[in-house]
Amino acid sequence: MRGFMKRSIVFGLTFLLLGTTLFADHARVMPARVGRFYVVPTFITFDQNFDRNGNRTDEEVFPTRMFNLGFALEYGINSWITAAAQWTPGINLWSDVTGVNGEIAGMGDLFLGAKIQIAGPAAPVASDTFRLAFGPGLKIPLSSPDFRGEVGRSTPNLARLDNHVLGVGLRTYLDWVVSEFFYLNFYNEFLFYPMSGSFSNLGLREAAQVAMGAAPNADVNFGYDTTFELEPTFTFRSAEPNIAFEIGLPLNYFFTPGYTVSGVSALDEGSVHRLSFGPNVSVFFLDWALPMEFLAAYSIPIWGENTPVRHVVSFQVRAYFRI
Repeated sequence: MRGFMKRSIVFGLTFLLLGTTLFADHARVMPARVGRFYVVPTFITFDQNFDRNGNRTDEEVFPTRMFNLGFALEYGINSWITAAAQWTPGINLWSDVTGVNGEIAGMGDLFLGAKIQIAGPAAPVASDTFRLAFGPGLKIPLSSPDFRGEVGRSTPNLARLDNHVLGVGLRTYLDWVVSEFFYLNFYNEFLFYPMSGSFSNLGLREAAQVAMGAAPNADVNFGYDTTFELEPTFTFRSAEPNIAFEIGLPLNYFFTPGYTVSGVSALDEGSVHRLSFGPNVSVFFLDWALPMEFLAAYSIPIWGENTPVRHVVSFQVRAYFRI
């Protein structure tokens, strides 16, 4: 515990981008009465930190590796409305934190929402050149770790995987379909957190500070976070066998001004910025008895402030069904 308290560990807002990067998914919607189920294994590693000036440093971060398993379910209500439940980050199945006795356990929160396509081939505004969709939704808090119970354990849970408070948000998707082989996607997500959390539930460090009387267990307000993504996407489809391929090259920017405790800024380092590049490739076998799609992606950190230099390797297995 002493080694942990001597250094600052920058976990708090590390994982909030996972859901966005895994499910930006452009402005397309599911066909009516067609659904798909996702299994999303993700491997995350970092051993450096972007400091408040955007420089990479080995200070204030413990080299960390972890494996997370998430899930999602989408279903086409009609030809232009899709309902969705997305759980990423899901549950952490394994972690290794070098330099401290501890782990990163627990789970993320659940996103429930819909994608409503306004413009598109079968949308209220018919268009083959542009696809426009909006996705209102709620971030439903799931199990929140009680870090007060972790203080003093030989292998404590060190950090949360999500804010674990109610979030209200809107996702915006816009595709410019240049040709049958290429389209350009713009994506934005804005999440506002109207409910407050507890300072001691931010992580093990904060719970230890409360236990020692070094900090009050005050209310925490998370404010908001937002993401912007621009992704050129190349597509190809073979007739025999009936297989579709896609290659995406997204540039992703995440920002949050940080949380406040009883009206006072709690992030000494300031706001959090993260810019990453996430090439991905997918293969869709349309003629299988159960159509399946496989996607692999690698998120490469480019720049940031007050955030770990995080590398994310993720996979998706998508199974399609009709009811």
